[in-house]
Amino acid sequence: MATRLATADADLLLGDAARSRSRHSCSLALVARDEPWDIDRVMEYVDTRLADAPRYRQRIRHVPFGLARAVWVDDPDFDLSFHVRRSALPAPGGTRQLADLVARLVDRPLEADRPLWELYLIEGLPDGRLAILTKTHHVLLGGPNAVDLAQVLLTDERASADVDEVATWTPVPWPGDGVLVLDALMTIATDPLELVRRSARVARALERATRGLAGAATLSVLRPGGGLAEMFRTTRPRGSRVGLASFPLPEARQIARAHSCTVNDVVLAVLCGALRSWILSCGHPLATSDSLRAIVPMAVTAEADGPDGADLRGEVTSAEIASALIGMPVGEPNPRMRLAQIARETATQRSPREAVGAKSLARLSGFAPPTLHALASRAAIMLPSESYDLVVTNAPGPQRKVFWGDGELVEVYPVPALLEGQALAVSMSSYSGTVYCGFTSDRQAVPDVEEIGELISSALAELAGSAS
Repeated sequence: MATRLATADADLLLGDAARSRSRHSCSLALVARDEPWDIDRVMEYVDTRLADAPRYRQRIRHVPFGLARAVWVDDPDFDLSFHVRRSALPAPGGTRQLADLVARLVDRPLEADRPLWELYLIEGLPDGRLAILTKTHHVLLGGPNAVDLAQVLLTDERASADVDEVATWTPVPWPGDGVLVLDALMTIATDPLELVRRSARVARALERATRGLAGAATLSVLRPGGGLAEMFRTTRPRGSRVGLASFPLPEARQIARAHSCTVNDVVLAVLCGALRSWILSCGHPLATSDSLRAIVPMAVTAEADGPDGADLRGEVTSAEIASALIGMPVGEPNPRMRLAQIARETATQRSPREAVGAKSLARLSGFAPPTLHALASRAAIMLPSESYDLVVTNAPGPQRKVFWGDGELVEVYPVPALLEGQALAVSMSSYSGTVYCGFTSDRQAVPDVEEIGELISSALAELAGSAS
């Protein structure tokens, strides 16, 4: 029998058709190779890697009459060329042009009648580099063995230039409608309340979608004099903008040592300083007590053998994601005080026996940050959007070199999902001595999101100056 979607995954799909964006997370990898790229070889490489992730050749099939949750089935018409697409910038394309293209690609919805992922090969970058944008629907991250597409494709060792012969994939035939209905009726017989609970979830999803459509005329647009929280909210998404930024990880570590706090605290404080400068540049006055409520998903584990959660058994799925509400003191003018306030809040959110440290996360097999970011977005979706102003995810990655096929990963930017009601989302990942930042914003509510990224360097310098 086909695998039925978990309740949480089924809930993620409810109302997708009524949303302006499907719920997917993205990752942007810049890869360098000594020789020109052979796109046919790239396709063959992706095909070989999908053998380790069968879910990416499956699609969702709904049960007739909505009697039960949908099931995963092999896609008999799976076409890799539909999912792996080519795009290009006018050469040589810069970071700003790349971010603009990524924003347009992010806004394209995934097709519900196919496997819920896409990969874009973006050419036209300087030095012959290739940009690779992956899009993975959050529903693909359900289950104990699920990983993001980017983690599937990035490896610890350089692949051979000669791709191994791809094994023939044969899809398992779909179960018939009669089989699905019979199985659903058996489920209802053993748990009569399941259909009632499902009907209630559908009704709530439709109500939220209708409320969002009705609010389209009352879009909250950023304007001087509006409330601080309103600057980061929108009732109806109107297209995305993407910003990219980076800063050196060693400087963040040096600041952390000087202030006896964690690197995560420093990263959040740098973001807080950039947001403060951006808010002031918009003409919005700030009081010292002003703060933004940021949902900062944190990795915890219930399976660790050691007292500090150090043993994650080599799998990202051993870590669970819990959301913490952190105050971002954007009104505080003193950078040292901003860092101290953030450090105090993060220290009280999770017991040291439960928290998974950055070193443990960085040791996870493959390149785990894309999976951690996607899991963090899933965790934030489950919370009322009115309870926070923005989502901030931070996933430490390996400081060794990682490879995409026979090319070397030189830069990697998380591109966060923009959740319902939110006008800004921020994700950060560290890799090979650099912290990479991705910003996704609503095009009308926060039209100049790239300026926030440009302010990251000055915020880091300000914080470094306070540590001397």
